[in-house]
Amino acid sequence: MVSEKGNAKALAAIEQVYESKPECEWRGFGKIAHSGLQLREEWKYYDAEKHFGLIPHEVSDLADVQCGAVLTGRMKPQQCPAFGGACTPNTPLGALMVSSEGACAAYYQYQGMG
Repeated sequence: MVSEKGNAKALAAIEQVYESKPECEWRGFGKIAHSGLQLREEWKYYDAEKHFGLIPHEVSDLADVQCGAVLTGRMKPQQCPAFGGACTPNTPLGALMVSSEGACAAYYQYQGMG
């Protein structure tokens, strides 16, 4: 069992390998300062972005999909214009409908729409 303080060995390993990123882009939330991790300088050799020349890019939701508003509690899933019409678990348009644990998929399933 893990205590409220967490797994000391795992936390030490994370601290050894990772450091806070100045900012991180989160789908639906935008950029949030110090909300992500990056490899420390001595571990940069293992950085896939650098190794394979990957360029991070912004992934925007479609105009009718309001995942950001649902994620931040400004809107209930069924208030999204795409919910239950164009966006269903069989045809997900946003991140919250893709996973069965997503807010929109759960609303869809448990409100008898599926």
